[in-house]
Amino acid sequence: MATTILFFVIVALIIFIGIKFDINFGLLGIVAGLIIAALFSKQGAVPAVTAYFPFSLFFNLFIITLFYGFAIEAGAMHGIGQRIIYAFRDKPRLLPFVCFVMVYVVSAMGAGAMSTPLIVSGLVFSVAISAGYNPVIASFTVWSATMIGDQMPWMPSYNQQIDTWTASLGVEHSASILRAVPIGIVWNAAVYILLFIVMYFVFGGYKGNNKSLEMEKPEPFTKTQRFTVTVVLCVIFLSAIPQLIQIIVPNPVTKWMTSFLSIQLLAGIGSVILALAKVAKFNEVLKNRVPWGIIIMMCGMMFFMKFSSVLKVVETLSAPLTRSGFPLALIPALYVLINGVLTYFCDGRAVMGILMPLWPVLVAAGVPMQCLYIAGALGGAMPSFSPFSTGGAMALNGCPDNIRDKVVRTQMVLPWAFLVIAILLVASGLPKLGAI
Repeated sequence: MATTILFFVIVALIIFIGIKFDINFGLLGIVAGLIIAALFSKQGAVPAVTAYFPFSLFFNLFIITLFYGFAIEAGAMHGIGQRIIYAFRDKPRLLPFVCFVMVYVVSAMGAGAMSTPLIVSGLVFSVAISAGYNPVIASFTVWSATMIGDQMPWMPSYNQQIDTWTASLGVEHSASILRAVPIGIVWNAAVYILLFIVMYFVFGGYKGNNKSLEMEKPEPFTKTQRFTVTVVLCVIFLSAIPQLIQIIVPNPVTKWMTSFLSIQLLAGIGSVILALAKVAKFNEVLKNRVPWGIIIMMCGMMFFMKFSSVLKVVETLSAPLTRSGFPLALIPALYVLINGVLTYFCDGRAVMGILMPLWPVLVAAGVPMQCLYIAGALGGAMPSFSPFSTGGAMALNGCPDNIRDKVVRTQMVLPWAFLVIAILLVASGLPKLGAI
């Protein structure tokens, strides 16, 4: 118990020092992790980094944001967004919904959770300010629509979820996992969409300017921008379409393509092509369009969170779950609470890795696979709107400095309300519907 308390004290100190002195949370997390490694697990810095630093996440963030960074620097992504907004300039009250669909499409077409906020956040905030509605709606739009798009069956994260759960529970649960994941995705999408509608009315999305937006017709794409858009569409096509075909009509060709033409490889090839074509200066893209601050924050905090196992945090928090006589019906709700509290301060993927050892125990205890998956998905996602978590932080990427404090304060409160909703939803037993 003492080490668990120490863990949360360190989390509080990281947040306080980071805000007070404007220091990246990730850097503080790395230092805190190294101190824990030295004092509690007797590890030096190099062994600790080798064992715990999320190098794969770092690479994924870097290569994907680099690719889309070329498109952003060349003005191609902004041009696409401007054309969408121009088409709805006469109906400003619909713009929040238009932005929601636009973000979803960008995410579902290959950008996913790692790149979509960096591509669309600035544009969505710009639309909110121009149309006169609350910028919190803009932040929520980027966060929620990105999450829905990232979970589509043709996206890499879909198969990653299946592989992760199968690795944890064993191949004997494969059939249940293959049923649970798509049903869970439908549940998540429904919750996000309903929350978006509630946010639209609670924060007055309909109270914006009721006049047509004053904006000139976007200029035609330049030759460079047309080439950039073509490369982006090719990468999206090669990453998404084979996945979709393989789901509908399995065949050896698309099986090979989905196995070897990963989004990371395609983004790397696309980056080289765009760099050779000089659509933008490589050093400028590397310096201005790769979000190093966010990458350091995400990787640093994930590195720190992995030391929660050293301090026995999960064992302490999960003790009631495995205690004999604890009501089975309440286990998923308590799992949501534990998952959500940790996710508020960190990336949900890091928390999932921390809680993964509990999955076989809970399934063996009688928790339905589908219910556990939905509990994990909601608990690991709903609080991620926090500005201290990856999702919320990335949604703020395009927020102007003059309104950032207001939006951040709101995002510090709303995730707790979302977490309560998730707990009540899971406790109600509704996710058991259709469980097999």
